[in-house]
Amino acid sequence: MNKLHKVGLTALATSLVASSAFAGELSVSGGAAISYTGKSNASGTNPWAMGNSVKFNGSGELDNGTTFSAYWELDDDVMDDYNMTFGLPDDMGTIKFIGASGLAGGLSTVNNIVPSAYTPVFETTDADDNGVATSTLATNAQWGYTWSGNGLSVSAAYNKKPAAGENSATHFGVSYDVEGMDGMKVVAGMGSDGSENDIETYGLSYSIGSITAAYQVTEIKLATGSGNDESGTHYGVSMVVNDDFSISAGKQETDFGTATMDEENTGYSASYTMGGMTIGYAYNEVKNAAGSTSAADIEASIVNVSFAF
Repeated sequence: MNKLHKVGLTALATSLVASSAFAGELSVSGGAAISYTGKSNASGTNPWAMGNSVKFNGSGELDNGTTFSAYWELDDDVMDDYNMTFGLPDDMGTIKFIGASGLAGGLSTVNNIVPSAYTPVFETTDADDNGVATSTLATNAQWGYTWSGNGLSVSAAYNKKPAAGENSATHFGVSYDVEGMDGMKVVAGMGSDGSENDIETYGLSYSIGSITAAYQVTEIKLATGSGNDESGTHYGVSMVVNDDFSISAGKQETDFGTATMDEENTGYSASYTMGGMTIGYAYNEVKNAAGSTSAADIEASIVNVSFAF
């Protein structure tokens, strides 16, 4: 064996040993669910469905103290959710990159602080989450940064081009656990999406014992010519009955700039956990969807039984 070749193999072996010393870990978990979604405007549709997912979580640490983690999720054999997070050393915060299906920080950290035992009151009844601070933001290829300390959390997110023909999207979120008032939290967020729609939100939540109540206001000012501005008011309360059972109720109203009526979403929900099984139930109703006086009221009853393994 010539000397150069021998030196090269020795270096490779040393590299492999060093790499294995700092190797990360990968874990796999999964879930399956059976759901029933009965909607008053979809009587001809089969309400039964099954969901499934396989989740991969990888993590590790560099020799300078930086941690890293990665997440992938398979739904119906499609890799539709994935992201990476880097924890900076010396409590300098975290950097996150969302590859698909999610927001990396900013407004997503404060967009909905109203508690729900199973699902928010504006879900399932229709396709649009009107009056919610993240309803116009793209959820892929986005960078985020979050820092937390002393009861304060500050987060920012940036998406260079959410969609073809759009500008960059930048948004921020701040939350603070009020010192001297245990259980009280205030939040605020603002930013703009790729279509230059401006978004603002403010909220307050308070927890005492097993009960949490919250109130939040959101303003979405659409770019000139894009349609109606939205002003949403959302409030609700939840209670942890015991370690396994929770209930909640809430209401959301959204005012549209040129509409004569407000959209009204109301609902209540419950969840019960027993070992690896969780049962969720919700009843949600929307009136005057998108502010339309001619829109039919829609009621949705949702039951979901999920199993984690």
